Amino acid sequence: MAGRSAIKRKHASTELATQKKHSRKSEHEAVEHSDSDESMGVSDGEDMSDHMDEDEPKLAGENSTAKSTERRPGQTVTNAEIMALNEASLLFKTNLFKLQVDELLNETMVTSGSKATRDLDAALKQIRDVLVAMESTKEMSVEAAVNHVRKLSKSKFSVPFPDPAPPADLPIKMAFDAPEVVNIVGSYALGMAVRTGQGFSVDMMAQMPASLFQERDHLNFRYFYKRAFFVAMVRVLLQKSAVQDAFDVDFDLLRSDTRLPIVVLRPKPDMRRLAKLNCSVRIIPTIAPDTLPLKRLAPGRNHVRFSFLARGASDGEVDELPPTPQYNAALVSDALLTTHITYLHETKDLCAEFARAAALLRIWHSQHSSSGRSVGSQHLMRSRMNGFILTMVLAWLVRSANSGGVSGARLSTAMTAHQLFKGTIEFLAIHDFASLPAQFSNSVDIVEFAQGGAALVDPTASVNLLAGVAPWELTELRMQAQRTARDLNHHSASCFDSVFLSTALSDVVSKYDHILRVEVDLEVLLTTRVGDVDAQKRLYELEHGHPVIAAQSRISKVLNSALAHYTRLISVHAASSIFDSRTKLTRRHVFFIGVVANSESRRLVDLGPSPDAEPQEAARFRALWGRKAELRRFRDGSIRLATVWGTNKMPQEKRAFIVPRMMAFLLQRHFAIYAQPDILLPEDKSALDMSPQMESADPMGAVFELGQSINEFASTRDLSASDTDRVTFEAALIGFDGLQKEIKGLEDKLPLRVLALHPVAPGLRYSSLAPPKPLSVEHGNGDDAYIEPLHVLLEFTSSTKWPDDIAALHKVKTAFLLRVAECYREAHPAAQVDVCNRFFGYSAADGLLTGISPTQLASGMDDFDYERDSFVDIRHAQSGLTFRISLLCSPEGALLERKVQEMKRAKLTPQADALESAYRRWTRTNQWRAMHHRQILDLCQRHHPAASLTIRLLKRWLSRHMLLGQSVGVPEEVAELIAARIFTDSWNGLAAPKSGLTGFIRCLQLLADWRWKEDLCVVDFAAASNGIEDQQQTRKERIWAPTEGLAANEYAVVQAKFDERAKTSRIKDELRIVTLENPDAEWWGTVSVVLTRRLRSLAKAALSVIHTSVGVGSDTDLPQVFTTPMSDYSFVLKLDKSVVCRQFDQPPSLVQPTHAEKPETKEIFKNLLPDMQQARAFRVKQHSNLFGQPNMVGFDPVSLFVRDLANVYRDSVLFFYDMYGGRHIAGLWNPAFMKNSPFAATLDANMMPVPDEKVGSKPAVAVNKQAVIEEIIRLGEGLVEDCVVQE
Repeated sequence: MAGRSAIKRKHASTELATQKKHSRKSEHEAVEHSDSDESMGVSDGEDMSDHMDEDEPKLAGENSTAKSTERRPGQTVTNAEIMALNEASLLFKTNLFKLQVDELLNETMVTSGSKATRDLDAALKQIRDVLVAMESTKEMSVEAAVNHVRKLSKSKFSVPFPDPAPPADLPIKMAFDAPEVVNIVGSYALGMAVRTGQGFSVDMMAQMPASLFQERDHLNFRYFYKRAFFVAMVRVLLQKSAVQDAFDVDFDLLRSDTRLPIVVLRPKPDMRRLAKLNCSVRIIPTIAPDTLPLKRLAPGRNHVRFSFLARGASDGEVDELPPTPQYNAALVSDALLTTHITYLHETKDLCAEFARAAALLRIWHSQHSSSGRSVGSQHLMRSRMNGFILTMVLAWLVRSANSGGVSGARLSTAMTAHQLFKGTIEFLAIHDFASLPAQFSNSVDIVEFAQGGAALVDPTASVNLLAGVAPWELTELRMQAQRTARDLNHHSASCFDSVFLSTALSDVVSKYDHILRVEVDLEVLLTTRVGDVDAQKRLYELEHGHPVIAAQSRISKVLNSALAHYTRLISVHAASSIFDSRTKLTRRHVFFIGVVANSESRRLVDLGPSPDAEPQEAARFRALWGRKAELRRFRDGSIRLATVWGTNKMPQEKRAFIVPRMMAFLLQRHFAIYAQPDILLPEDKSALDMSPQMESADPMGAVFELGQSINEFASTRDLSASDTDRVTFEAALIGFDGLQKEIKGLEDKLPLRVLALHPVAPGLRYSSLAPPKPLSVEHGNGDDAYIEPLHVLLEFTSSTKWPDDIAALHKVKTAFLLRVAECYREAHPAAQVDVCNRFFGYSAADGLLTGISPTQLASGMDDFDYERDSFVDIRHAQSGLTFRISLLCSPEGALLERKVQEMKRAKLTPQADALESAYRRWTRTNQWRAMHHRQILDLCQRHHPAASLTIRLLKRWLSRHMLLGQSVGVPEEVAELIAARIFTDSWNGLAAPKSGLTGFIRCLQLLADWRWKEDLCVVDFAAASNGIEDQQQTRKERIWAPTEGLAANEYAVVQAKFDERAKTSRIKDELRIVTLENPDAEWWGTVSVVLTRRLRSLAKAALSVIHTSVGVGSDTDLPQVFTTPMSDYSFVLKLDKSVVCRQFDQPPSLVQPTHAEKPETKEIFKNLLPDMQQARAFRVKQHSNLFGQPNMVGFDPVSLFVRDLANVYRDSVLFFYDMYGGRHIAGLWNPAFMKNSPFAATLDANMMPVPDEKVGSKPAVAVNKQAVIEEIIRLGEGLVEDCVVQE
């Protein structure tokens, strides 16, 4: 993928040599985020490839002075090497994965004392010397301390006090003294630091002297106030020292906790070697374990009194006050930092591969986590789930005997790094720390630690390492581990990218099924800080350590409790804020709510509890939903509360938005955050009543969801919003079923029995741009500007009486169709039936005897169209749809195949080629299309309803960029396969999407990032059911259950064909997508290199616009995604609008407000809604034929014109147009054909002489561009309105 740096493989054994021909180039992308031991904060950095210069010193694992591992000729293989290869093969099912992992570690791990870190180590020593030599200050009051820091810093910054800031008259004394102990801690000291795209951090602990604290400083933030003063003084004194010459000194937060500020040093750009290393140094204040009484800081105790938070508040009995577990954990973690590092050092000594396994876990987590990433211009706040916690989990599994009792898993100290990594991933995939809290020893009652949620008690039994980690973060971690474990257990041969390299794993916009951008006024949402303060609520918010995280927790709690039946995960990502506003209540803080939906997400009724059986649960349900909660009786006789979100007639596209509607409803009811107008339906707004806490609240935020806006592009101007409930794919399939019964009912009148009707139209497999539009004879005589026929293949039972002559066989087929039409017309007089053929002046045998194909397109592939034979058009009276029936005659295929062999034996090459082209065309039309249709229909109808909308959005995007259609670029079938790839394969380690927007975004990512020349892109339709979760499966069954799909031997066949073509250089950087049935991409061909590159650039630009739109919460720029730049073409033909038959297939205008508005108070009564709907007459928009010729089926002069142009100028010009009613045809001169050529009588274009130039001995000629354009204008008379030449 883009941005990856090549990993140089070291061929240490003959096994690698045997693997080489089946392996891709081992590349890896910059691992984009680093988690140090305590939620490491790093500066923005460069790509990993920037660090791989040849003149740069090597890191651990790539020392240039190391002894060479190359084998001498004749040297035997050692037993150790054989055992290592066997172990890798058994563990990973292939040695390639192990080699890739080893090389990844060698490239990314950073160890102290190496040549590459020489300057860094010297800088760390300098920083340590400055810290231990700092001068002390005398004791002073809070106000004096603040003034002292401002004076020393020249008012550039102040003391970074947490919230609440200390009162000026607080009776504590603050002082500063040099740290007693300064040590390097964290991953760098442990030898498990990893270098990533954003660099890495080095943690330095500075132990504050015990003399600065008093025994009761653990109460009421006193410790944290003194700690903040210490941090401020460290920054001041560092800026006055020589360190300032090499580093920029700033503040940051540890674990996004305002109680834990730290000092961060980032190398200045002019420090070349340090800046190239892209590291930061974090100075973390700590205390000795005996400085404060840690036994008093148990999680069940309170250390922030009500009287401190609100004047006049009464504390009462201390034991009755709410506990402050996160406050206590933040303080204890400072005291135990050195203890934890010592424990990890001991574990590293016990387990030789511990450091490498921990490094793998950090890389894996950094690639799967969205912590610190960007959504457009918005940067996300760093997560509290970090590499330190994962390392402690690994240490717990290696050392704790209790791990076996809890999870049934225990890791041996003799395991390799790969085994340790895999064992930890499997443990994380099945273990829930909330229901099964864990501890390193049994010396303490774990119940006290688990009262606040998930718990992992540290080795000292003093602190919960998971304190402050949001429940949704643990859920997301478990889901990520489940997908990784499945990949490792079933696809280890090809899962390296999805486990360690994929950027989609951390992309907030593409990893979730729905993404909502929410703006929140924190002043309204959180408790007031002045005046009449609610001490209990204020304490709850302060517990989280950051006002943004407090708001995040409230939103997450409401949404997760209400949508548990519809979702697997609801994550609430907060946008980061600058350090100076860490404690301020911002007016418009941004949150991104990501949803991973489950298989029940399209359910219309959300069942609640029964008021009689569960009165308390019923009260909570009513409190959540208000008037939306209705009491209903169900078919089983039960009476339960429920919320209803639609009727059975609601189409799948609208059902996909039930979850966003529910979320918008809850956000507006409980937080007064109003949604954009098109999210909530009128019936939702009529049932919306504000919660008691928000009845008088003004709108304090906005909800933006991009899916509604972008889905409009999958619609057409013909279909209004009210028509989408009636014009559906289901209605078209019902119409086809009716036609099938009617045709089979004619069997007694036909010469042969009807075997089957095979639909092959996109409109009958949920993949046409819009559902087929019915045309009623009662309104407008069933006419329209463009009538789309639905193609169907009619197959009769076999017979030996078919003629052996091609021309005669075609005449018999026509006779059969005439008989079918006659019988159907008699049986159904209301239907309109016509028999036609579309040879366009050619007979059935033209080209077969002369060897000249009448319609061969610029791509070199023969014509894909169906119109090569006679057919019957039936306007179905019941459904209003037009079906085009062609005859599938199996003997015709056998006859063509036999004729091909006869011509080859007679060495009549032109005739053999023409017959072979005809045979391939027949096979494509009658066999390949039918098989493809069944596969796509099964995918959209049975397994993944979101696949339909994904395909339609992708087709709209391709067509708007004038790249859809076999005559111009990407055949429709190839577009459908691209979308199918997203749903049938665990692409980039992600589960199949549940929404069309997410599927469309992942299609764009595939087009932008896939390496077509190097990687096989295969669609495995047999694996379509793998992305559907089974609610009955346990977590362990989910990671070990067998998966459907290609067997290893089947995949090997497809891969072998790809490798064979790659060997002969027949595979270029062209879009090639294959299936098991079509391993050579023969069915639909490939997309040329030029168009593939354009697709890549357009996809990257579209992704950038989508991310920006989500980031700013506006769809204003969204039309840019579907607007192609015209300046790239050589000339552009503007068409006369009056002859563009498909102009009504263009997307509707998207001029809609994106800001949220408070809904009107007018009430819509539910009992009137059905009558209102019945009163509206159903009528689909119809337009008279543009040429005054009614009932012209499938006639589109623009597409025919483009096809003729592509046929005539296939060597010199490439043509592009929007097949769905675009008003422009763009042309691009073929650069290879623009060179001067020698004059000859057989030149393929309009040429002109080049004066005074020769090519060899002959006069030079060149393409006469002006004459060609004039020819095109003359051919398009009546169609072309204007021509703009751009070069």
